[in-house]
Amino acid sequence: MGRDSTLVVFDLDDTLIDTRNVLLPLALKRVADATGIPPERLDARGKRIDEVLAGVRDVTPEQRRAAAEAWYRPEVPSLTPLQGARDVLEALRGRVRLVLLTRGDPARQRRKIEQCGLGPLFDEIVIRPIEAPGSKRDDLAALLARHRIGPSRCGVIGDDDRDEIKHARDLGCLAIKVPETPLAGILDALRRAGLLV
Repeated sequence: MGRDSTLVVFDLDDTLIDTRNVLLPLALKRVADATGIPPERLDARGKRIDEVLAGVRDVTPEQRRAAAEAWYRPEVPSLTPLQGARDVLEALRGRVRLVLLTRGDPARQRRKIEQCGLGPLFDEIVIRPIEAPGSKRDDLAALLARHRIGPSRCGVIGDDDRDEIKHARDLGCLAIKVPETPLAGILDALRRAGLLV
């Protein structure tokens, strides 16, 4: 089995970079400042602006627009990869086809990739705009078809049980959830599944 017979797909946010503890507080502050909604009324578990505003009653259309603009603003502070991320990617580089699959505002996601410096380690980067129809399941299925790789030869590494992890399992791919499997344990998990020799 060569490099082209195995596909390993990584999510970006909270898999390779710390979005929840670094970027999320900044985005919540921008939304609060732009809308006048107190930060404690915003849902800090949300990944999309509609989730962040879900529990806030009486949000005006103007506040929704301002919140969306503030939430998706492409400003990104200096980011570093999570511990072990670069090591894992460097260990996989050249042994498997590496794909970064992320969803969000394209300008913001590109800026995150640039800031963390991991982009050059991937063979392919797929950014799905947050407003685009479909899901990561569609993107994973398209990757499998485009690379002519069956799901049993694909590993998907991510943090979200409702998104990339669920879709990977639904398609029959190996799903590795972080942080349950630390980044340092990913190589062993891929070996145990027969995706890495």
